[in-house]
Amino acid sequence: MSAPVCLPAWGHTWVDLPVLRMPMPGTELIPCADGCFQLPISIRTPEDPVEHAVHRWFLGHHGAFLVWKFLSASLDRLIREPDSRSVRLAALGYDAYSVMLAYSGSCSREMYEDVIRPMMVTFDPAFSGRWARDYEPLPDLLRRARAALGPVAAEPLSSASKANLVAHMEVMRRLVPGGPSLLRESGRSRTTTTDAERARFDEFFLVSRENVCVSRYRAHRAAVLSAIGHDLAKHPLRSEHGETLRTFATRL
Repeated sequence: MSAPVCLPAWGHTWVDLPVLRMPMPGTELIPCADGCFQLPISIRTPEDPVEHAVHRWFLGHHGAFLVWKFLSASLDRLIREPDSRSVRLAALGYDAYSVMLAYSGSCSREMYEDVIRPMMVTFDPAFSGRWARDYEPLPDLLRRARAALGPVAAEPLSSASKANLVAHMEVMRRLVPGGPSLLRESGRSRTTTTDAERARFDEFFLVSRENVCVSRYRAHRAAVLSAIGHDLAKHPLRSEHGETLRTFATRL
């Protein structure tokens, strides 16, 4: 079990988010002990434009961590027991991930270049989304799930996953138009991801790897989805985002 993540020393101590406590990929949540109780998990949305942009970057990534865990379980279930309901759930997971991409990357290009990107550079010059350990198994799981289903049955899943790639590219084109990634700029782009880099990704985004009971995990997940939903209701991006999150939350 990793130690709880402390407020980072590289400058974004003003990200007022609770540490997201997650099990390692492939590790189950633990049962709640007798008398288990959950302290309220509060997530406040700042009004200051700079703080709001950074808040969305971090909270949206917390949402992505949670969606990645959901997708891993959903795709694994599809591989073992293909059925239409599970296909719809996995497709909804990719739709929810597309919302997280849009939400976390909703700042202006100038805000990204002046505030967010320098934070990552200061933390690690080669900082990369490739270090996200929860995302790593998803491409292979998706391929295997589609193979198990066949092209016709897998169509909703294929469509949602392709739309997710488009959503990712849209954010990249808007925030880093034609520019190289930090990983490529650093000259480390051809190296294999290490456990230390995976841990660095967790650390930056205030994620602690530890045993987590079911009720605590679900409470934090609900708090993250609710906070994003309320923020999008007040500062909308696309009308369908809020509905996607509400549908996703009800299917969990």
